[in-house]
Amino acid sequence: MFKFIKNIFRFFWRTLNFIRALIVNLFLLVMVILVIVALGNIDSEPQITPPAGALVLNLNGQIVEQTQRINPIAEFSNEVLGNSVEKEIDLYSVVQAIDAARVDSNITGIVLGLDALPRTSQTKLSIIGEALERFKDSGKPIISYADYYDQHQYYLASFADTVLLNPKGAVLMRGMNSRQLFFKDAIDKLELNTHIFRVGTHKSFVEPYIRNDMSIEAKQDLAHWMDQLWQTYLDTVSANRGIAQQQLMPKAKQLIAALKTVDGDGARYAEKYGLVDQLTTRSQAKQLLIDTFGESEDGGYQSQDFSEYLSNLPGPSNAPDKVALLIAQGAIVGGRGQDQVIAADTVLEQLNQALEDEDVKALVVRVDSPGGSAFASELIREKLGQFQDKGIPVVVSMGSVAASGGYWISSTADQIFASPTTITGSIGIFGMFATIENALAKLGISSDGYATGPLAEISPFQALPDEVAEIIQLNIEHGYHDFVSLVSNGRAIPMADMDDIAEGRIWTGQDALENGLVDQLGDLNAAIDYAVSLAELNAYQLDKLEVPMSPRERFIAELFDSKFSQALASHLPQWTLLQQIKQQAPSLEQFNDPMGQYSFCAVCEGLQ
Repeated sequence: MFKFIKNIFRFFWRTLNFIRALIVNLFLLVMVILVIVALGNIDSEPQITPPAGALVLNLNGQIVEQTQRINPIAEFSNEVLGNSVEKEIDLYSVVQAIDAARVDSNITGIVLGLDALPRTSQTKLSIIGEALERFKDSGKPIISYADYYDQHQYYLASFADTVLLNPKGAVLMRGMNSRQLFFKDAIDKLELNTHIFRVGTHKSFVEPYIRNDMSIEAKQDLAHWMDQLWQTYLDTVSANRGIAQQQLMPKAKQLIAALKTVDGDGARYAEKYGLVDQLTTRSQAKQLLIDTFGESEDGGYQSQDFSEYLSNLPGPSNAPDKVALLIAQGAIVGGRGQDQVIAADTVLEQLNQALEDEDVKALVVRVDSPGGSAFASELIREKLGQFQDKGIPVVVSMGSVAASGGYWISSTADQIFASPTTITGSIGIFGMFATIENALAKLGISSDGYATGPLAEISPFQALPDEVAEIIQLNIEHGYHDFVSLVSNGRAIPMADMDDIAEGRIWTGQDALENGLVDQLGDLNAAIDYAVSLAELNAYQLDKLEVPMSPRERFIAELFDSKFSQALASHLPQWTLLQQIKQQAPSLEQFNDPMGQYSFCAVCEGLQ
């Protein structure tokens, strides 16, 4: 009887497996057929030049240094379940489109669509703003329209020749702030014992666990660089709009008095005081754009979306010499990973490929990281040194943040570039963990046993031996000395001067230029140009290092290539929507250093 029941279940299981395999194989077969059809369409259909019109920058996603890899299965699941994942937009793709449009006679202007632009670091916004400023040299108009402008959106809008606002909207100017939660009282009530090891009075990462408020040193650091960023914002926007800073951001009482003159109408206030040029409804704005750029067949204005525009631009140079570009964004961790973090083993694999390529003549590293594992940071920095040993120049370009471990990996480069609003420095190391022996005792739980020595007694369930605490502190101090020595040697700063620069202090890019932590102010393109000059190249191709893919991953990635996807969009429902949704990479532990040493800037993390 039992054997008969077992055979029945085995039959059903094999049947289900057969059906599952059949469905999967049929799906893959359909996908292959669609790719073949798409390729046939690409080859057979002539390229049609779109009519002259505006380049539309619909920045409706998070601006990042490098977009994550697409996982189609997860994309499909998100679509079926109705889960929306924030879209990502490559920062330098936006810049490339703007710069190409500047000299393209088929582009007659730019329209900024900023309604859905999420909060973005000022450094990334300023890089796009500089590209818009270059575009103005062409004499072509830039028009911005939104129902509302938040502060970061208005920064980009200020570069426009004409700023339009919905009559029911407003420009929301607030200033900058940064706050942290502090847990000391809660930790005390839970009777947890926090063990903190650090070097540097300004290394404030651990403060929320040992204080109820911010230390004077940490608050001074925060005020120093935040005031600089805010002043840069005001300088740029007031110059763009041609209005005084007091008019752009009046004091609270002055703002209230001014709002009373327009009956509290935020849109009328923005128009009256020069924040915007004209109040227009959506239909009025559409007509204005038609009058400016011409009417399209569908009743809108002549235009091209910037992602479509990018796909039609000429491909990269095929010169034999290469400049390798590594994008290092996110927290620095050990092990492997693909997106959102700088996983040391994965980065080393990428760098080894470039190191073994005899055509690579220079390396540029774009760093956008608040730091992380000290050990992983040193692994990456050491690998960069191997390029220099081989005679290949290494140039670092700092993004929004290159602090703590982010500065560690940058410290010995041949040249370091930063933007004025880059947050860097935070040269310090810490380690920390908690033990819960008091909390367990309160519940009537105790721990007992035998150990061969005090070093074997490390456990969250019992007090930390004094000898172990002393050893950990000595180890942290040694790591800090290594960090400071690297910076001193790499940037030719005397050790006697390092105390005033290090100890966890946070600097802006402008500060870092003055104290020697960076060599020049400039963006990624400036860093690439400098690397080309160091390598003495007349012609080169930019080789963007990618995470190695398996054959399966490569096939899936090619399916989502822009040309394939454009053709497939007409054959497969929801294909375009699937391409736009980005899957968040699997979460990796940020604190996995084998020695428990971290060089991480908590207040910098949110600025990426």
